[in-house]
Amino acid sequence: MARLWALSVEMALARVIIAGTLYSSSGTAEVRGRIAALLELRSGLNPEFSRRENVYLNGKILGLSRQEIDVQFNDILDFSEIADFIDRPVKTYSSGMFVRLAFSV
Repeated sequence: MARLWALSVEMALARVIIAGTLYSSSGTAEVRGRIAALLELRSGLNPEFSRRENVYLNGKILGLSRQEIDVQFNDILDFSEIADFIDRPVKTYSSGMFVRLAFSV
């Protein structure tokens, strides 16, 4: 059991080092592409905005241009699997729908 706990701690540390939240005292971590730490599930999402508006808001927060978001929008929509609710305010979503939206951008 102690080994499992130690492995969990090591994996958690690796994730925060890769995300850039912490820095390693030795060794290196190489990242190709964009990495964003999801520290708070609701960060970057406005409950008053629709899903469509939140995708653009969250994309901007993550440093994506409008053109990059436009190109990826259909993939984001498909990944979240909540296309039927695209223009409804996020505050009307279930917690599961909210999680899908947060992870889709």
